[in-house]
Amino acid sequence: MKSQNRSFLTLPIIQSENIKESSSENLNLTSDYNHILKIYNKLVNARGDFRYRIPDLYLKDMEGYVAFIDYNTNDIIFEKKAYDTCLKYGDSALAFLLAHELTHYYEKHAWKASFAKKNSDLKIGEKLFYFDDQLINETEADYLGAFLCFTAGFGIFDDGYNLISDLYQAYELPDSLYGYPSKNERKELLKRSAAMVKSLAVVFDFANYLSVTGDFEESYLCYRNILNYYQSRELYNNLGVTAVSSAMSYFSPTELQFKYVNELDVKYNGAKSVSMRNKLLEQAIAQFNAAINLDPDYAPAYLNKANAYALLNEYKKSTFYLNEEALPIALKNKDKFQKTVLDISILQGIIDAKEGRIDEARNAFQKAAELGSELGKENLTYLNNPELFQNAISIKNNPSYMKEKVNGMSLEKFYEELIVDEDNMVELNEDFTIFQDNSHPDLYQILLLHQKSKKKYKAFLITPENYTGKTNLGLKVGDDTEKLKMLYGNPANIVDTTLGQYWNYGNFLVIIERNLIKQWIYYETQILSF
Repeated sequence: MKSQNRSFLTLPIIQSENIKESSSENLNLTSDYNHILKIYNKLVNARGDFRYRIPDLYLKDMEGYVAFIDYNTNDIIFEKKAYDTCLKYGDSALAFLLAHELTHYYEKHAWKASFAKKNSDLKIGEKLFYFDDQLINETEADYLGAFLCFTAGFGIFDDGYNLISDLYQAYELPDSLYGYPSKNERKELLKRSAAMVKSLAVVFDFANYLSVTGDFEESYLCYRNILNYYQSRELYNNLGVTAVSSAMSYFSPTELQFKYVNELDVKYNGAKSVSMRNKLLEQAIAQFNAAINLDPDYAPAYLNKANAYALLNEYKKSTFYLNEEALPIALKNKDKFQKTVLDISILQGIIDAKEGRIDEARNAFQKAAELGSELGKENLTYLNNPELFQNAISIKNNPSYMKEKVNGMSLEKFYEELIVDEDNMVELNEDFTIFQDNSHPDLYQILLLHQKSKKKYKAFLITPENYTGKTNLGLKVGDDTEKLKMLYGNPANIVDTTLGQYWNYGNFLVIIERNLIKQWIYYETQILSF
């Protein structure tokens, strides 16, 4: 039987006993192919690992495997029947199956299966083959593939177990297939994988929120936690940026005369040791190197690496990475890295100013400012009028939003009750733990960071998707940024993301996509003793 001859040269999602191919099997010139190719490219870019050749994608009019990698040609094949079955679930289902196969490739599952099969004459080899083939590979591909979908912007796909049922029905498959977990086992594994991905997604979101609110060390811990399970260039880059931002809190205001290119909202923590900030900057450089190793054409990592060297006062190294690596790569992909090109000019201007080349610095800042860079404008203002400069690194008394409500819940009420789901907690280390209250996901979500040693709690109250309520000042989902500024003024800082921006008003964080309000978050820190 064909299903009992599963080759390690292909890793199909399922395998039918009745393989059917038409005479005109290649559908790569159709609109359906263009549809899945766009999804596939988003997944590849989100993973950001270009050390090896990216598999070519084919849509074929055949029936038997759903989707698979052919390791003879390094191609991913997606079957038309599977495509049609996915349509009722939307792009997330197509992304889920494509990400599953990409994960097989990135995690080198074919090599593992091949190694086990080649040693199947040994008792341990037989165990390796069956254990690896039946459970580990498929579960890992489901889990990491689902998280890849999340990072690519397709959200968390909760219908994996229903999709598997539909695929089994469409392909007329028995509940048990040789070389795979049973259908019921696979559905249960998919449910558990979805729960694991949700936990990982919570840590990922928390890392981003903590970066924006200036909790860099805690954000660093979150990114490190994710990297235990999933690696991508963006994660390594974000980890490095967080380390740099944390290091900047160890500088005095007079040492940071200019606004550096990765600055978020740095708060001066007093006179701290130079050795600590240098250690953090060196850690950051290591993370940027890891991002570059995954994708040698990822210009932001070179820029951020140069930025770290500038903060270490190693201006020759910084200039080298700017002019010899960051700039050529960014210019080669200017449409993709337009902002990076501007930031390179700004960092070069900072280096010029630090080394006494004031005219060159002024030209660099002026050029960036004329192209719309707020960072360029601020640095140019300081350079031309240093007596007017007030360092933005100051501790502000932010307004409290404890009484603001989201569908009846407020931070004040939450802190009074302090009910969390201990079954869904994530321990970052012995001191920091993440909790969540997801009991009413359609109404609100609450994330809580607990630091045991200081009895400190930081809670985030998050509006749901498509929230219909308003803030106390009348802001609602769908309003534009002009109305936001009219109601709340200019934010303390703005942070760019792959999907939009975070605008931080101090205890009030607004998520922007396409210049429209998508969500908002109230946050507050409390010291509590019980």
